[in-house]
Amino acid sequence: MRNIYNPLILRESHPARHCSIIGWFSRLFPAFLFGMLAVVMTSRADGDDRELPFDPAKISRLSLDGIPRSLSIRQGSDIWLGYDLEKAVVCKVWKAPKNKPGLMVKGFKASSVGTAWFQKKKGEAWQLKAKEKKIPLTVRYLGCTQAKEHFELSWELSHPDGMIKLSERIPMANAAGKVRVYRELRAESLKAGGSLILPPAYRDTWVLTNPEGKPVKSLAGKAWHKLSLP
Repeated sequence: MRNIYNPLILRESHPARHCSIIGWFSRLFPAFLFGMLAVVMTSRADGDDRELPFDPAKISRLSLDGIPRSLSIRQGSDIWLGYDLEKAVVCKVWKAPKNKPGLMVKGFKASSVGTAWFQKKKGEAWQLKAKEKKIPLTVRYLGCTQAKEHFELSWELSHPDGMIKLSERIPMANAAGKVRVYRELRAESLKAGGSLILPPAYRDTWVLTNPEGKPVKSLAGKAWHKLSLP
């Protein structure tokens, strides 16, 4: 009877074949590990932060109101901010009904529930102002981190001559005084004389102040600015 060799069956009578398969596996295994590491690092760079230890009572990473790549963050006990991550903007701010949740979750989607205080318009976008010119920017979401007192979101805003890192901190505590909602913004890697212009809806509704507390229309320098909704 003719013997048919099956490479997956190791026989004691063929030690050379056994060693050959072990050697092949030992050469392939490091490459496999390197490939898996590359996949993990790429997913982290693209803003895949599903494994981070977030508090689900304060942040929802489910798509909000039909916006594909979005998340919602709670400020205080009943104020929510919804983010369009692909545009690096707040798409909605709302107050939850009294003694009721501000989000209705169904499957992998969330819907805002309550009184809207702010909603973005179509075509909202950040712009770079350099040498009296307004330059459009390409947005890439980098990720989200949770600290003891705030959440921090970050994006990469690229243009033909370079890249700007936009960071935003959302305090967990309630806003004080006449301010209903507040956030902190910072733009890094801006060249001298350059500034980051707020999207139109921000300029019309929110108040941006520099570190000295003076109202401004754009982000300049590396310091944190405060953006408040009166």
